[in-house]
Amino acid sequence: MPILDLNGDEFHYHLDDFSDPWLHHAPVMLHHAAGGNLHRWRPWVPTLARDRAVVRFDMRGHAGTRKSLAEPFELEDLASDIARVLDALEIEKTHLVGASAGGIVSLRFAHDFPDRLLSLTLVASTPKLAQMGANMDAAPWRGILEEQGTRAWLLADTDRRFGPDTPDEVVQWYADEGARTAASEVLALQGCLLAADLTPLLPDITAPTLILAASRDDITPVEIQRLMVEQMPNASLELYDGVGHNMKVEIPDALARRALEFVRSIEGDG
Repeated sequence: MPILDLNGDEFHYHLDDFSDPWLHHAPVMLHHAAGGNLHRWRPWVPTLARDRAVVRFDMRGHAGTRKSLAEPFELEDLASDIARVLDALEIEKTHLVGASAGGIVSLRFAHDFPDRLLSLTLVASTPKLAQMGANMDAAPWRGILEEQGTRAWLLADTDRRFGPDTPDEVVQWYADEGARTAASEVLALQGCLLAADLTPLLPDITAPTLILAASRDDITPVEIQRLMVEQMPNASLELYDGVGHNMKVEIPDALARRALEFVRSIEGDG
């Protein structure tokens, strides 16, 4: 398992690059969601890595990246972890793709480290997790996580996390991967994210931003997607029908292609 030692903190990461060696495109970094890990992005890698280097890592406390259970999650630290991984890999600037909670962290990174960012792509994300749809209640999440664990939590509301045509094997794989992360860590991260409100920072996030969202998503509802477009100076929104909050694992090929088109357009190759 490839590990980056960041001053004693060990981060599990993958770097894939199958691009033509005479081309020198800036890399893409993929940041996963709460209860996820770098393998959630696996279907995206063939499309992206044929064009450029692709970096993904397990967020602190998740799967192969450990942290002390006593340590709280701080959004600023999670954003700094992106910079630390980039530093360790000697990457000056990156295109960043964040999904759900990974998008929240990515928004914070875009604000705190604008000079390290070439573009931002958000997938089913939000600047304020507490602002969910009227049909979504996060209150039961704690009880499920404490009593049944991460896998049960991820399976508890699959009708809201996935579109109606998602194969069951995809849902089960998604839950199995989530089980690699302790429920205590997911709870701690949720506490951090539910208390955060990045809405005041949106006008200061000037990086070119592509927002990919499900047209029906109670976790990160359409109204919050439109708010980001209104508040961010250089953002655009694209909505997808028939998928849910976990659209990145439902239609990975379509979204990876769209993200790559966006990245290439930023570089003048689109």
